[in-house]
Amino acid sequence: MSRIAIVLGCILLAAPAHARAQTPPASGQGTYRIVAGDVLDVFVWRNKDLSLQVTVRPDGWISYPLVSDLHVAESTVMDVQKRLQDALAKFVTAPVVTVVVTKVANLRVSILGKVRQPGRYNLEGPTTVLDVLALAGGLTEYADPDGIYILRRGGTPDGLFERIAARYTSSVSPGKGNTNVNVSAGDIIIVP
Repeated sequence: MSRIAIVLGCILLAAPAHARAQTPPASGQGTYRIVAGDVLDVFVWRNKDLSLQVTVRPDGWISYPLVSDLHVAESTVMDVQKRLQDALAKFVTAPVVTVVVTKVANLRVSILGKVRQPGRYNLEGPTTVLDVLALAGGLTEYADPDGIYILRRGGTPDGLFERIAARYTSSVSPGKGNTNVNVSAGDIIIVP
């Protein structure tokens, strides 16, 4: 390899992220929504004073130097990076901000109806409806396995609850259109 190619390769590797070609994230990446209690590491390239760890307060806001308070709940990591970068641009020349969720707050979901142990459960990571049913001790003999659904806030334009089918039979049977969906913070699973 020629010296010119090696030098150009080193320059590209040393360039800040915004100077390199950006590829869009693959489908499904970057969809995590930040919630109260999450811990975020904020890195500002070449600025140690602005690189710090912040916790999302119960009201959904973070406190950050020069920016003051910023509402981050229900935002993606990419949204928060962009908003911090835009806010810091008033004080820092060409800031490059990276945000990493280093600790995910407990994911709280409720399950009501005909399960052995209805209640509210704190989850530690990605969890499906079948996982929550297992935590709740399973269905009672009077439950309607094909009537199970999730109530999820904010899934409709008016901000009301969205109803998502989570039929047990299709979740455990191959080829029947899997309805074993991942639960989100604040979901309420109803077992009629």
